[in-house]
Amino acid sequence: MITLDRPKLWISSLVVAALFGFGYGWKRSRDNPIFGMTQAKVVEPPEVRLLRKGRYDEAANAILDSIKDEKKDSWRYQSVAAVYYARAQNEPTSREKWLAEANSYIEKSIDLSPDDFVNLMSGASGIERIGDSSSRSCPYYAKATEHARSALAQLKGDSVSVGDEKIPTESIRAEIEKHINGLNDKIKTKCPDKP
Repeated sequence: MITLDRPKLWISSLVVAALFGFGYGWKRSRDNPIFGMTQAKVVEPPEVRLLRKGRYDEAANAILDSIKDEKKDSWRYQSVAAVYYARAQNEPTSREKWLAEANSYIEKSIDLSPDDFVNLMSGASGIERIGDSSSRSCPYYAKATEHARSALAQLKGDSVSVGDEKIPTESIRAEIEKHINGLNDKIKTKCPDKP
């Protein structure tokens, strides 16, 4: 008569089941990779396709047409500014015209959300880049400095809420002050008549 050692039988059954389960799971993952591992085709927004083709006005209009609520979508005007900034880089004979156009859209974005420190800093950085590309950089640097200072003034308290998280403002303040110092250095070296 055969006596069964139940603990050994139970363990060997568990090992066999685990091996078969592992093999089955391995085959399934090879045949059906999880979403993050697949090579999903990324769909470009229409404005990006148009921008790549050098169709700047159409790209800007695509962004403008996508704006439903100016207050909520004020950051989209900075995307329009980026289109005209790209145009300025690719059309050097009209560079100042397109830089001025880019600046006007950044200013519109800031006018719509003057209390949003992220929008103010993004605008300050954009205007600084415009100044870097312009033959008349000083007024742009002065305006960028003004917006960066406004962003700094918006940081009240020890932290800001971003989604569900609270982020300490100390490091943000330090970065903005560093940016302001960099702008001041540019003004000192490039703007003898200081705007």
